[in-house]
Order: sequence, then structure tokens, then C-alpha cells
Amino acid sequence: MPIVDTKLQAELVSKSLELSEKKRKLEEDIKIADARSKLLLESDALKDIEAYKTRFPPEA
Repeated sequence: MPIVDTKLQAELVSKSLELSEKKRKLEEDIKIADARSKLLLESDALKDIEAYKTRFPPEA
């Protein structure tokens, strides 16, 4: 019969849960940063389009 070290198992489970939570938090932070980045890029692109339209208005 194998020797069971319940204290070690409990520590490993606790550490595993802690690391899983940190991973989840990092993934969430990455999603938020990615969304902000996309908004900034979109905003800059719209500004560029408006600047282009101002410099080169469409001919009628």
C-alpha cells in the first residue's frame, strides 16, 4: 500500500489552484489589453481616413 502524504497533497492542490487563478487573471488581463489596443488602432485608422478625406476630397 502506498504511503499517502496528505499534507503534501493538500499543498500541491492549493498551489495548483493558486496557479490556475493566476493564469485565469493573466488571460483576462491580456483580453482587456487586446481590446484596448484594437480600439486605439481603430480610432487611429478612423483619424487617418478623415485626414485623407480632408486632404483629398472626392471629386464630383
